[in-house]
Parts: sequence; C-alpha cells; structure tokens
Amino acid sequence: MRLFFLERGQERPLSVRTVPASIMAMDHVVISTADPERAAALYGARLGLDMALDRSHPDWGRLMFFRCGDLIVEVVHRPGKDATADKAHDKLWGLSWRVADIDATRARLASAGIDVSEVRTGRKPGTRVLTVRNGTCGIPTLLVERTARAES
Repeated sequence: MRLFFLERGQERPLSVRTVPASIMAMDHVVISTADPERAAALYGARLGLDMALDRSHPDWGRLMFFRCGDLIVEVVHRPGKDATADKAHDKLWGLSWRVADIDATRARLASAGIDVSEVRTGRKPGTRVLTVRNGTCGIPTLLVERTARAES
C-alpha cells in the first residue's frame, strides 16, 4: 500500500448538507496485513499513530486499532485466510463511514438504486450498521450510526 500525507495550511470547510441523511465523516479504514508485527511497527512507530487497542480473537484473528485524529485505522491479520498473501504489502480491506441517521441514509441510498443491507446492531456497543453492497469499487463498505453510549 502506498502511503503519502498532505498537510493543509488550514482546515477545509465542510460541504453544505443537501439532505438530512448525509455522511458525517469517515469512521475507520481497515487494512489487511499478512505480517502484523511489521504493520504495528509501520503504523505505530514509523507513522506515529497511537495504538488504541491490540487484541486477538479466534473468529476474527488479530485486530489492532490506531488513532489518527478522529479516524481509526484498523489493521486486521487473519492467519490461515491469506496463506498466499504478499507479506511485504498491506491491502485496503474496507472503509467505514459515520452517519447521523442510518435509517434515513439507508432509505436515500436504496431509493437511488444502491444495494444496501438491512440495518443491524454493530459489534461495538451503541452502534447500528449497514453494508453497502455495490458502487464501492470492490471495497467492503460499512455505514455506522453511533448512539450517545458509543460516543465515549
């Protein structure tokens, strides 16, 4: 994965909302890695992102979460799933966007012909999510609504 960063001289103004069911911000970027130790060194030590959580789960593999402002960079290692994976390169595995009203967003996307899942409870307590199934250039895409409980 090629990495580059741009630093703006001032904050970019927010776009004008055209509908109440708009996307508020990117919530997290998911990166798949075949080498979690190298990835931890790259994202944590070399890029200076703050590691917020590092945990393993038998069903999900190893998950590392790094903070970059209010964006979360989630690094996923799924042993055995990528046996032929190139260990030298991480891959973009998914995007998650934050929405204020997931039901209104779902209705708007569905009426525009976008294939979206039903709204369901997210893994993180206090969240509701839906999957965007097309129009994502092949990148798994999730929309997340946070309740007051999930904000903290």
